[in-house]
Amino acid sequence: MMEFRIACKAVECGSSLEVLPPDWVFIKFGPPYILSLLFTAPLFPHLQFYIVDIIFTMAPKTLDPKYEIAIATPEDMEEVMYVLEDAYENDEVWWYMFEKCDKKEVHKWIMEVVMPRWLMPDLTTYKVVEKSSGKIIGWTALASPWKYHTPASPKPMTDDDKHHALSEDLPPWMPKDIFMEGLGEFFRMLNGAFQYGYDPEKDYHRKGTMIHPDFQKQGLATALTAHTNAIADKTGDRTWAPARPTSYKMFKTMGFIDIGEVDHHTERWGGTRKNSITAIVRRDVAN
Repeated sequence: MMEFRIACKAVECGSSLEVLPPDWVFIKFGPPYILSLLFTAPLFPHLQFYIVDIIFTMAPKTLDPKYEIAIATPEDMEEVMYVLEDAYENDEVWWYMFEKCDKKEVHKWIMEVVMPRWLMPDLTTYKVVEKSSGKIIGWTALASPWKYHTPASPKPMTDDDKHHALSEDLPPWMPKDIFMEGLGEFFRMLNGAFQYGYDPEKDYHRKGTMIHPDFQKQGLATALTAHTNAIADKTGDRTWAPARPTSYKMFKTMGFIDIGEVDHHTERWGGTRKNSITAIVRRDVAN
């Protein structure tokens, strides 16, 4: 099954593109109705329709029964972070950042500096488990809007939690020989959605989608995205994600639209133009 959604802007004729409101109108319909839009537009001569994106959302394949998706526990987090390290190993931003570092020290840094964010009240990590071995082979993390984490909620976000989540301070310690320019680009990637309108009070945000290299190309990232899309659909809130080149096509297939990009210019370190780009994508729940 395929769903077509057209993202467009309807504005008064003669309006300048520079002053168009940022609101997107999403029109959701099946293939027979595309011509209907084209023929009915002339009935509204005072409006101009600017088609910004056409989204083709394929119904995801069913998750292979030998795998299951579950919520990761705090006890799972070291295994989760090992998957991150394996999945990111050949990513150019990651590789240049840790090229000269000892892997054991990098893992220690991830567990002590990066992983605590994954244990905060607003963030839920969904793991893919191979049933036969019990091994975690993939995961994604979803930060939910802070409006659902008030002091009266079961999982409140305190002011200290929010300060930590938004902090741009340098980590308290770093692995020896870490490439500082690469570290800066890594955090630009993680925080790229803010410059395009991401609001942690109102929006969901994907914090990584990692599949172990031995289990890639089996639709596991797609299954995780379908799982988190269903969560956002229940509340009607937007979801943002930074999409590296390896996951960009999957996000587009699952209903995300291009909003912007972060250009890391990794070619200045010997990398490639293609792998310099992190796309900032967003999924808006259709009416």
